Amino acid sequence: MPIDRSGSVGGNIPENGVQARFRITQAEFRPETRYGPDIELELQMIDEDYFGTPARFWVRLQQPRMDKVRKMRAEGMSDKLIGEALKEQGFKFKNIDEKDSTRINRGGNAYGVLLATCRGDHQNAEAILDKLNSFDELAKYLKGKSFVGTTKVKHKDDKSYVNVDGKEEIYPDIGPPEQAQEIAEEDFDNIPFNGEASESKDTAA
Repeated sequence: MPIDRSGSVGGNIPENGVQARFRITQAEFRPETRYGPDIELELQMIDEDYFGTPARFWVRLQQPRMDKVRKMRAEGMSDKLIGEALKEQGFKFKNIDEKDSTRINRGGNAYGVLLATCRGDHQNAEAILDKLNSFDELAKYLKGKSFVGTTKVKHKDDKSYVNVDGKEEIYPDIGPPEQAQEIAEEDFDNIPFNGEASESKDTAA
């Protein structure tokens, strides 16, 4: 069992809008929250400037009917009007608050984080979902993985809290900037340019 650690060594709190690397230290599926089901991610920043700085990210899951119910209630609609609107949209139910199915939306942040941990490989991400039997298992799978996101810093009571901005893109973590540059240069060097491709073809012939 690893030794527990605390604190940060970077000494800096990032500003809003900083693209940074995050490691998932804890992940918990929460089936019922004010905004619907989600997976709560406890994170640590792993860039040298912010290493060890804690952060959080709540990635929502989809409930087709209940997502609409919550939205319409927030807009001030009565349950009667909500029910009528849902029936017009083809939903079948006895009570608008009855249990709804929970899904992972390929356009949402939960899928985005999973995809990033698969280095952007959709086939790999889909294969992982095929093997998992519950969102608890998905949360367990995500623990220890990392991704790149954008900081959203909140200030309260003279303290700063780092979150990940859910409106920004999520990317695979390919290491520190210098390592990412090396990978990019290596990939560039391996590109077969037209002349090289023709030469290789002629040689093979």
